[in-house]
Amino acid sequence: MVKQVLIVGAGPTGMVLALQLKRLGVDATVIDSRVAAGSGSKALSVNPASLDILDDLGVTEQLLARGKQNQSVNLIYEGQRLFKLDFKQLNSRFAYFLMLPQPDTEAALQARMAEMGCEVERGTALVDLQQQGDQVQVTLSRDGQIYKETYDYVVGCDGARSRTRELLKLPFSGYDYDMHFVLADVKVRWNRDTTQSYYMVSEKGFFILLPLTEGYHRVVIKVSGAFDPKQTIDFDLIQAHLQRLDPDLEIFEPSWISSAPFYNRETSQFRRGNVFICGDACHLFSPIGGFGMNTGIGDAYNLAWKLAQVAKGEAPDVLLDSYDTERRQNAKSLLRLTDKNTSLIARLDRHSADDEALFTPKQKNRPFIRQFVQAAAGYQLDYAAAESAKGVGRIYLPLDLQGYRHQGTGYTLFVSDAACAERLAQQVAYSADQARIQICQRETVAHQFDPEAECVLVRPDKIIAFSGNEIQCRGFLNDTLLLAESA
Repeated sequence: MVKQVLIVGAGPTGMVLALQLKRLGVDATVIDSRVAAGSGSKALSVNPASLDILDDLGVTEQLLARGKQNQSVNLIYEGQRLFKLDFKQLNSRFAYFLMLPQPDTEAALQARMAEMGCEVERGTALVDLQQQGDQVQVTLSRDGQIYKETYDYVVGCDGARSRTRELLKLPFSGYDYDMHFVLADVKVRWNRDTTQSYYMVSEKGFFILLPLTEGYHRVVIKVSGAFDPKQTIDFDLIQAHLQRLDPDLEIFEPSWISSAPFYNRETSQFRRGNVFICGDACHLFSPIGGFGMNTGIGDAYNLAWKLAQVAKGEAPDVLLDSYDTERRQNAKSLLRLTDKNTSLIARLDRHSADDEALFTPKQKNRPFIRQFVQAAAGYQLDYAAAESAKGVGRIYLPLDLQGYRHQGTGYTLFVSDAACAERLAQQVAYSADQARIQICQRETVAHQFDPEAECVLVRPDKIIAFSGNEIQCRGFLNDTLLLAESA
């Protein structure tokens, strides 16, 4: 029997993919080589764009009950504040980062999966895969037993050491920094406002302090030299590094200690035939900026609706190529950004003097800082081709959020005129495709890119597919979404 989709890896990326596929009517088998869910703190911050996605999946409310909302990030250089990122200015229902350890995020996702009838087959590992025409035969291992199954699609969400990527023989190239970081979840006493986040930079090094719940904070400290996984990291070592960087910061009661490398890596393809890779399997970011887990969540959300439409025969296979194109473009942009920011903070030579000047507290730099807030929040996505209309390929952020809650189960067409809305509704109804497009008539469909647009069509993943007038919209529905006009 051929099954629909195999998801390899039950981290946040794999579970978001499984949840969205399930909502869209596609069953997925989720396997993970780990017998139990991970317990290490790992990724910490969920950005506003990811909270939007998780809210659409019915998970954000659980996360809010577990996490700490963080609206402010301070950049301190040699004891003086250069600037403060204020996320309250965001046009978002979630104008903050949510700080909580990755196991809590995974627990909330798995609880939602259980509600929807999705399970994780733990202790099951991918051994091999072979693509045969339009199908993928996989060899799996469980409890010492080897067995084979066949799927229409396989998606590797199996992390930095991805077996899926390895079997596809894809490269994983990039830049490894000559430094690593040690990190811990601790309680603190300090002479600063510890409800906010801090990037503390000096010529001696840097550390990051991020607020958690129950009085805990995550501290991340840069250490020179290559990462040695055999090195013992203990509380005394963490204290010694902090004493050198800021003797006024006192830490105590550690609940978790670890270390990890700084890296900047990507693979050359996110799709090969009917096999895809998502998340850390296809890109690894420096921890500066917190893009790792959030980008994986975005990968899964981008792929899920496309995979569902193709699997159900609602769209041609070529739609799946856009996953590779769009998400590789996004990853490259974020890798450049995090590389530059890592160089700035770690005082490396991978940035220019002009880059440094942008972060000084001057009036002329305020537009850059506002844009920086949007990028950090995950709202600077741009999939647009050069000839695209204003805003196409960007995340839809209506100026008036009241009454708008994104539904990722289909397209939403915002129309400013009631008569226009009725005419377009007839086109959608004539094509017997009302389930795919919901028409929403508003007094204005203005958004941040083209305030004069009469119609804005938003994809299931909240990306603008079309922006323009009614005639242009009719053509787009007809030519691109194949919704023919009635006679």
